[in-house]
Amino acid sequence: MRVRWLCGWLMVLAWPAAAAERAQSVAAVRTAAPIVLDGRLDEAAWSRAQPIDRFYETYPGYLASAPERTEVRLLYDDDNLYVGLRLWLKNPARLRKPFVRRDQVNYTHDYVQIYLDPQGSRRGSYLFRVNARGTRTDGYQDEAQETETLDPDYDWDVASHIDAHGWSAEMRIPLSTLRIARSGAQRWAVVVTRGVPREQNTQMASAPFPHDSNCFLCYAGTVGFADLSPRPEHLIATPGLTLTQRRDDGSFGRRRGLDVEPSLDAKWLPGDGDALDLTVNPDFSQVEADVAQLTANQRFALDLPEKRPFFREGADLVATAIPAVYTRSIAAPDYGLRYTHRSAGLEGTGFVARDRGRPAIVEPGFLGSSLGLPDFDSDVGFGRLRDTFGHGDVGALAALKRNDDGSRNRVGGVDASWSSDSDRVLGQWLDAATRNPRRPDLLPDWRGQSLHGAATLLEWDHSTANLWSLRYERYGPGFRSWLGYVPRVGYQRLHGEYYRPFYSTARWLNTIEPYASMDRLEGIGGHRGHESDPALGLVLSGYKSFSADLSWHSRASVLDGGGHERHTDYVAWQLSASPGPRLPLVAFTGQRGRIVDYATGEVVPGRTIGWRVLARPLDRLELEARYDRDILDGLAGQRRHLSEHALQWFGTWHFTARMYALLSWQRYMSARDVPATQRERHDNASLQFNWDVSRDLKLYWGLRYGRARGEDPAAYGRGREVYFKASYSWRR
Repeated sequence: MRVRWLCGWLMVLAWPAAAAERAQSVAAVRTAAPIVLDGRLDEAAWSRAQPIDRFYETYPGYLASAPERTEVRLLYDDDNLYVGLRLWLKNPARLRKPFVRRDQVNYTHDYVQIYLDPQGSRRGSYLFRVNARGTRTDGYQDEAQETETLDPDYDWDVASHIDAHGWSAEMRIPLSTLRIARSGAQRWAVVVTRGVPREQNTQMASAPFPHDSNCFLCYAGTVGFADLSPRPEHLIATPGLTLTQRRDDGSFGRRRGLDVEPSLDAKWLPGDGDALDLTVNPDFSQVEADVAQLTANQRFALDLPEKRPFFREGADLVATAIPAVYTRSIAAPDYGLRYTHRSAGLEGTGFVARDRGRPAIVEPGFLGSSLGLPDFDSDVGFGRLRDTFGHGDVGALAALKRNDDGSRNRVGGVDASWSSDSDRVLGQWLDAATRNPRRPDLLPDWRGQSLHGAATLLEWDHSTANLWSLRYERYGPGFRSWLGYVPRVGYQRLHGEYYRPFYSTARWLNTIEPYASMDRLEGIGGHRGHESDPALGLVLSGYKSFSADLSWHSRASVLDGGGHERHTDYVAWQLSASPGPRLPLVAFTGQRGRIVDYATGEVVPGRTIGWRVLARPLDRLELEARYDRDILDGLAGQRRHLSEHALQWFGTWHFTARMYALLSWQRYMSARDVPATQRERHDNASLQFNWDVSRDLKLYWGLRYGRARGEDPAAYGRGREVYFKASYSWRR
């Protein structure tokens, strides 16, 4: 064991020499006939393409030769890029091959993915991932932000095939999906990665990037095209029709009837890297309910992930360090128009919409935030440009929301980032001008006043044998971002972290990372008080994807609702593992110690408990359970202050890789005895069928049921809904 640990650490020390090796570069081959997608790679054209076959083990090993053989070939014609993937296994019987939903292909089963940077800028790439059952996952990797989002759902297709030696797959990616309109010789950046989870979660890649590099595409190989001459699809129109039968009862309102809602999504591709998207009366009935969150002892509004397809493409361009654009703040637009441009240098996106959904507006403060519920519609818009130079980029962002009552919010500013192999520096500055609604009946702070404020963020991340990060942020008291997620203002904060990772190829533990962090916040602009949270922690990972993050917060202090400093101490943990193919995920989270009850201002014993279990008793059946509970006990002689919990069950049956049924049930309950209030309870259930009949035809059908009872015993509601949706895409 000691010898293996020593070898693991020596591999880390040898990183500069290993990373100097270059990734493989190949040439794509033009095919005279379109490839028929069956996953078998039996067309003669595949044998003429030079394979990407030099792979490295990146985890748990360190740039050693890959333990499993992989070959990737690329073909093209005037319409599509074809990617052929041949994935051998030394023990094919252990292939993990479950059916999963789109964008759920992950490390718990065998997968392969390709990153493509058609512009060759090495600042961002499209990613296309597939498992052995042919399920798609796609997204965008942003080098500047060091993020990878699975938000976009691109137009592409894939088929897979399992045989006695492993598995294979064929991808067909339209050149229009990659926004390619230029002709002639081209060279793209490319990286292929592969995951084989067994006792160890083995990761392999075609590029020799180290564990803790601050860049990804800088290690990419290239693929060359001798005579690319794309025949683009200039227009894609997708009309849809949704039929909804609803019945609502209770004190929250009564409603019955059949709604017939036509909709239209259209995409125009005028040139290389350009896309113009239009949506009219969009319907999102196929989107499943949000995962319930515990909010009873929270001071600030919580955010929720974006799930609506129209808002997800191009989301990486507005995902800046300061979250000034949060598309969940746009509820139900009558129409939306978005323009997106990507090139080797300049990238940008712009969006305008008429929103009739009247979503809540977050009114931020120093000690807490509140929600205003408007009774007026609004016009919204945002835009961002980003230009790349060398190892950095500069950008500009603007966002505007103008309500029909004359109130408005304008946000604008600049950002920049720079990165190398070991360091990443970024900064952003935004200025905001706001005229609040003159509606104290909706929110006491809405008195028609004008506000002005700025927000600044600076961050420096360093990654070598030692990892550290420094982050400074400042939000003026008058800063508002109605289209963003900014729940707290009137403060400045300094946050620092230091990690020292140790790597090994030993059986049980592959990574040990002790760390220390410090968070210090203080009020500005007339706000007084400060908060702090020093912590010591340890991150572990190893056998069967085991991962643990344990932290001790011995001298934390926070401000209660009255602005008084309260001292707390607690321990926190996150544990997860993938025991096997039938139990791919078991996860636990928790916190225990002395915690502030923000309703009373007291520091009381408390604990948060959470667990998640994912089971696949059959390859076609997936079962998931989630449970979260927050408990605040009373001081000596007191009753329990708060008990809040959320329980959720999900069951998915996959008929094919493109057709599934999803059954879900959620229950949320909250009971507070100090101060005494009534119980609150919500129950929701749904059954949803999704069928991607073809590249163009999609069908959805579902049932939903919900009931709620508020703190007032007289307040209750119950709703039922049946819906059917169909959409079809025409292409020219």
